[in-house]
Amino acid sequence: MQYSLVPKRREVEWKINDQGFVIITISKSLGRVESKLADLLGAPRDVRRSLDDMNSHLWMLMDGTNSMESIVEEMDKRFAERIAPVSERVTKSIEQFAQLGLVEISKIDS
Repeated sequence: MQYSLVPKRREVEWKINDQGFVIITISKSLGRVESKLADLLGAPRDVRRSLDDMNSHLWMLMDGTNSMESIVEEMDKRFAERIAPVSERVTKSIEQFAQLGLVEISKIDS
């Protein structure tokens, strides 16, 4: 049996800015002391992570309908030499999104 890996964005707040780049809003998980200190200092409770053009396009492709293989193909078509070696760079970016808890990767039968 063969399967494909399919990355899917988790339910996080995100938007596309005027330049067409994705901005992800991540809520900080603060401990009790950190939370009180943040309140005293007026520190923000959210972090906004702005993505570049390649990661913005990758984010849009990770909607749960595209396999890793099809994402790599699409990224290669769109960014050509800028993203070479495409498979390694796309895989690394998806792994980073997963480590941040922004993406989950599922196996589906193919």
